[in-house]
Amino acid sequence: MAPAVKRKFKNKNANEPSKKAAKNDRSNQKAVSDDDMIEDDGEDLVAASTGNAGFSEEEENGDWESGSDDDDEDEGLPTIDKKLSNKKTEDDIISGELEGLKETAELFKSNIFKLEIDELLAETSIQYDKHKALEKALHYLKELFDNIPDGKPAKFHDFAKQMQKKQKIVTPFPDPQPAADALNTFTFEKPASLRVVGGYGLKSISKSKKGFNVDVAVEMPASIFQDKDYSNYRYHHKRACYLAVLAGAIKASKKNKFDIEYSTLNGDLRRPILLVKPINDKSNMDFTKTKCVIRILPSVNAEIFPIHRLAPGKSNVKTSQDPTPHYNASLLVDTSYSSNLAFLYQHSKNSPEFKNAILLARTWIYQRGLKFSPFLFSMLMAYLIQGKKDGTGKKLSASHSSYQLLRGTLDFIATHDFEETPVFIGQSDKPEFSAEEFAQYYDVAIVDPSGTLNLAANLTTSDLEQVKHEAQLALTYFNDPTDRFEALFLKKVDDITCKFDNIVRIPLPAATAESFVPASRADYHSYLAYFAKQIGKTLKRGLTNRANLVAVEYDYPTISWKVDTAIPDVEKDSLVTVGLLLNSDNAPRLVDQGPDAQDAEGVAEFRQFWGKKSELRRFKDGAIVESVVWQTQGYEHRSLIVQKIVLYLLQTHFQLAANDLHYWAGQLYSYLNFAKCVPPNLFTPALKTNGFQNVMAAFSQFSKQLREVDDALPLLINNVYPASSALRYSTVTVPHPVDFGNMSAYPTTTRYFDAIDVVVHLERSSKFPDDLAALQKVKDAFYLKMADELHSRYEVQATVVNDVREKNPYAIRSYLDVYYYGYVFRCHICLDQEEDRLKYLVGHRDTTKLDKGLLKSALEKFSHQLKYSSNHTFYIQAVCAKYTAYSSTVRLVKRWVGAHMLSRQVSEEMLELLVAHVFLEPQPWSAPVSTLSGFTRSLNLLASWDWQNSPLIVDIEGELTTKDRETIMEKFNVFRSQNPQISHGAMTIATAKDLDGHRWTDKKPSKVIAARIQALAKASIQAIQNAVHTNHHSDINSVFVTPMQGYSAILNLNVENCTRYYQNMHPNPKYLQRTASELGDRAFAQFDPIADFITDIETIYGDTLMVFYNKYGGDKLALVWNPAVATPMQWKVQTGYNSVPVDMNKNGFLKPAKGSKEVSKLIEPNFDAILAEIQRLGRDDLLKA
Repeated sequence: MAPAVKRKFKNKNANEPSKKAAKNDRSNQKAVSDDDMIEDDGEDLVAASTGNAGFSEEEENGDWESGSDDDDEDEGLPTIDKKLSNKKTEDDIISGELEGLKETAELFKSNIFKLEIDELLAETSIQYDKHKALEKALHYLKELFDNIPDGKPAKFHDFAKQMQKKQKIVTPFPDPQPAADALNTFTFEKPASLRVVGGYGLKSISKSKKGFNVDVAVEMPASIFQDKDYSNYRYHHKRACYLAVLAGAIKASKKNKFDIEYSTLNGDLRRPILLVKPINDKSNMDFTKTKCVIRILPSVNAEIFPIHRLAPGKSNVKTSQDPTPHYNASLLVDTSYSSNLAFLYQHSKNSPEFKNAILLARTWIYQRGLKFSPFLFSMLMAYLIQGKKDGTGKKLSASHSSYQLLRGTLDFIATHDFEETPVFIGQSDKPEFSAEEFAQYYDVAIVDPSGTLNLAANLTTSDLEQVKHEAQLALTYFNDPTDRFEALFLKKVDDITCKFDNIVRIPLPAATAESFVPASRADYHSYLAYFAKQIGKTLKRGLTNRANLVAVEYDYPTISWKVDTAIPDVEKDSLVTVGLLLNSDNAPRLVDQGPDAQDAEGVAEFRQFWGKKSELRRFKDGAIVESVVWQTQGYEHRSLIVQKIVLYLLQTHFQLAANDLHYWAGQLYSYLNFAKCVPPNLFTPALKTNGFQNVMAAFSQFSKQLREVDDALPLLINNVYPASSALRYSTVTVPHPVDFGNMSAYPTTTRYFDAIDVVVHLERSSKFPDDLAALQKVKDAFYLKMADELHSRYEVQATVVNDVREKNPYAIRSYLDVYYYGYVFRCHICLDQEEDRLKYLVGHRDTTKLDKGLLKSALEKFSHQLKYSSNHTFYIQAVCAKYTAYSSTVRLVKRWVGAHMLSRQVSEEMLELLVAHVFLEPQPWSAPVSTLSGFTRSLNLLASWDWQNSPLIVDIEGELTTKDRETIMEKFNVFRSQNPQISHGAMTIATAKDLDGHRWTDKKPSKVIAARIQALAKASIQAIQNAVHTNHHSDINSVFVTPMQGYSAILNLNVENCTRYYQNMHPNPKYLQRTASELGDRAFAQFDPIADFITDIETIYGDTLMVFYNKYGGDKLALVWNPAVATPMQWKVQTGYNSVPVDMNKNGFLKPAKGSKEVSKLIEPNFDAILAEIQRLGRDDLLKA
């Protein structure tokens, strides 16, 4: 059965359609005649339906599943002699390979990218030849519908009563329902034709777990309509009657093999459809395994109604004097299936990769949850291949690869101004369908080949901005030298908690005469769609350039209901979700300036929009303008200015109550500040406003004064580098100045303050001794001299400290603590000669094995403390300067890690790099601008990162090349192959300066801790999503509550001696009251007895156990016994832990195990004794009895 569509365009060039063909596209439906219809002639339905290459407005999508390639038949290929084809020479083979490589380089981004695309297409393509049961079902429906007897004329209400009474079928009349006294009648006649339309007919459907749709257009005969049925919903009412008859025929069939339901097309209740589903009865028409649903779409011939009456500027509903463009489009859509079918089918034949490009676009759209349908995308792509009617505007070629077609279409979407320049695939000669008309009455206009129907009639400006934003991101991925295939096609992007910076959830208010005027009610299919559109317009105008994107979405359910029940209230409990992508430069702006005071009309409009917030102000430049001021201070408050604006506009323009609005932006800021019960006289609330300004100003002044004292030193100070999280804006709480002269006012629970590390670089000198011990003494002399000079010149107290806990004779052990205006700066002198000497001795052949180990340890400490830390601080400072939300995000992640008692298991530098990756490589989203989105994405990264099989590459220096990335992968694979048990270096985070990726992760976290972090991150992500979707703001607090199950032992700390207890998220106020402290009136920098206690435990028991603790004011210690150590081992003198024979019973006697005559010589850890030892170590002072 040859498709008539092919014959229709047999002598036409698809790239240059004739004016007559474009004009009469829809009226020539009959040219796509009987050969296109579903006929029970024994031929293959799928092959036949290939000719019916069209789309309904939108195809259903689901989660991708694996599958096989599509079997397309090659037409017109010359026959090749098999004998000749098997005698290729080596030169022929090489030539073919080179030609293939050249083609790949020209048509695809890279060889790897082509392989990835090929694999994706293979996974998502459908094997149409296996749909025999579906084919039989379609033929059966065709036969069933053709045998429905003609009905008798009946008024709408009478018809509905008869269907309800006789067949238990409810007629799905849309609102407004037909009047009870309406004289209009309906008479059923059998369909004029049935056609398979949509993506299934074009063979451009993707596999999905949720299934796909097979659209069947049932053309209602022209004889059942009258001339003016296009007006006042008469067409829609007759359409509903016709659908009810089809439903009744299926239900009454003797071979009823189907389950039927009503549904809607794109949520438009004016155009109900019929869903036909299998009942899994294992019959020859049971297409359950095909995982699809047949959708019956009533259609109509375009010649029935005068086309000019359906122009955008015409009004066809008597309740409205204004034009009804959306109502008119809803009727025109039902006339368009065949014409769009022919248009796309012809392009798919002329362009071999056209269908594959649609499959790629389908995947790209689905992953982003866009309202821009694959059908609309394919029509645009065909338009770019065809060009305008004058032959210009061809941006794509039919010979392009699927990648080029996709990329070219995305480029057009990203750059074209749809609002100013509507897209006309075809042009009508009628003035009612001019470009001006479409631009005036629609937000977006993409006009079909007939030049009369706006295919994007239901798209709003917000919908368009979303797809343009995603297209722009896609182009950056295409241009990125790094492979971004996963971000383009494999990652789900529609999670609003990760996608948007701010989210506001708005319950749909009741429609009133003022909010939903008759004109709008007549034109829009629902109040929800109209309300969402108005929300978008208002917020877009109010936010101006504060937001890069205002995305308005609503969960209009893909509803279906039984044919014997009435249409449900789909708008009940509906929510509108507004997602904002903020502009980091403009979002915190304090003032919005309006028109000049002399512009009376502009001033009136500005005041009407802003209401009481509008005021006339004079600015420093002399301008006197209307303006709106949002007075506030501090990063946290200024980051919430957009929230103030949005809530004000919603309450002013839509009379929404503040309690009904759910805004998600600053819910987590409280975890970055001290609890309210912390004494304000000791920890000033001004820190919340000033942030890190105080400590950074103090460091700037200190470093300047420190460099000034070098005139009293033998060598000059080259520079003073910050090397502390306090100086890279990443401490959980803002560093607070301490009154060193009034320490007695601080209770013990508030006596902790950080020693802020700084690295002092001295110039090189040949006079430094080679002996490392002597070199340390020289550094001590420098410390003492610097302390004296600071005290004599600036009256600053400074103390030289020799860390006696450091037992390595080669390692650095001394430093200078400077008590500087409320902060303690811990100075470490860095001498290049010291590093050179350590490296020399490590590599020297005369160095003993014992000394070599000590020297390596000393070199590692030197590098981390004096080199890596300062370099790391420099790059983190740069990230903070570039991304305003980075600082608060990384602080929140550290708080989260601490709340789950993982502070001792993860380094701060590792977390800082991990969060930096979220900002530097935010694919598949844009870089976060809010703390909430940054935090959620950081958790998402932790939850989804396959750390066992891939490294995390962080280009924090901005220096990584493709070669560096390949080297990192090679090093990682070698490392994993050499250590398959992952005994160390569980998480690999590589940078340009650390290609191995274990600078901060070599020892911690372990494999077990890495798995726990991932599990906690997944649970936290789920908690955030649940809180947002259920609008329960307090539920988000559960993210910072850790489960206490699974620990071997839990020890309660004596809070009175926890010097960091004031950093607890919910401290008990009684422990923060002023009491006499055992520490007296002396200030002890970085004094944390709990941390020292844990260090002692880890030193004594090594790998026997793991200690879990929240260093930010935690009040518990948790212990987990190492299961590897718990395995019995042979007895020896030095086991490293308290042990007990495995055959010792509870009474302390040795008794052979059952079946054994002798006592075993195996031992195992005595965990009870170890726990008792730990409790004894912390008794009285640190642990509660």
